[in-house]
Amino acid sequence: MRFLLVAAFLVMAAAQALADEVVMKNGDKITGKVIDLGGGKLKVETAHSGVIVLDWGQVASVKTDAAARVKLTTGETFEGKLGAGQDGKILVDSPGAKLEVTPDKVKSINEPPTAWHGSVTVAGRKTDGNTHNTSALIEAEIFRTTEKDRILLKAVFRYDETDDVITERNTYAIAKYDYLFTDRIYAYASGELFSDKFKDLTLRSILAIGVGYIFEKSPKFDLWGDVGLAHVESEYREAEHESYPGGRISAHVRKSLPLGFEVIDDIVFLPNFEEGDAWILRNELALATELGHGLAFKAGMITDYDNDPPDDIREHDNTYFVGLGYKF
Repeated sequence: MRFLLVAAFLVMAAAQALADEVVMKNGDKITGKVIDLGGGKLKVETAHSGVIVLDWGQVASVKTDAAARVKLTTGETFEGKLGAGQDGKILVDSPGAKLEVTPDKVKSINEPPTAWHGSVTVAGRKTDGNTHNTSALIEAEIFRTTEKDRILLKAVFRYDETDDVITERNTYAIAKYDYLFTDRIYAYASGELFSDKFKDLTLRSILAIGVGYIFEKSPKFDLWGDVGLAHVESEYREAEHESYPGGRISAHVRKSLPLGFEVIDDIVFLPNFEEGDAWILRNELALATELGHGLAFKAGMITDYDNDPPDDIREHDNTYFVGLGYKF
């Protein structure tokens, strides 16, 4: 009998601790504890499914038993219990005042602290028999985003060996900083490094500054691009060293697809201002989906193109890959 009373008490306490309610536009109700809202995603801790993530654009109303910090798109911050207001608005019941706002005016709830996120993807192959082949692609990316700036660090390493002979060794890395003047306009500074044993390229460095514009940023679709000035230096093992002023034009596209997939494309175009008909291009196209527990599937193609390479070097290389990754 005592055990049943204790169990009932614990159940009641857990239910009371998870008594917030979220109503979706399709009529679904989620009971739990509202953790935070950021980046258009509302996190709710539930007793049956753990933490679930909801698209804020599909939320009709939110009710909390405890006070929450609410930040509006105007930058104003209020603290109070949340409830249902009139005409689909959210009521913020703060001490001494009550505020009603439409959901699209709410930028964050209990805004989470700025954190680094990223991913690591590994694709590889090993054969042993009539042929001996080892190949690998490793991609690592970390980024941090705030209201005022963005930082991206990324590196891609490719390697292939056939019958104990290296047939590919290629490394690319980028560090990019964006400072947002508005929700749409930003300035950037970036540094890129590229080396390729079989393009006779010891090291190519690209330093650039410029401005960019965010055309769209939402849970389902991202599109932004930037343009700037660049200084390019290329050191070759045999060919003559190159150093010239140029431009840097880049674009990023991410589009959500059915069944949880998304397509991502990052392209960088580098015109040579000293030789008008010379240019370099890099394109990374990928299809990805999350598998759960931080694991992800990723397949794609990486294109490196130089329309004016040293003698006996081909203009382009395409690398196709399929791999597994981990997101954090």
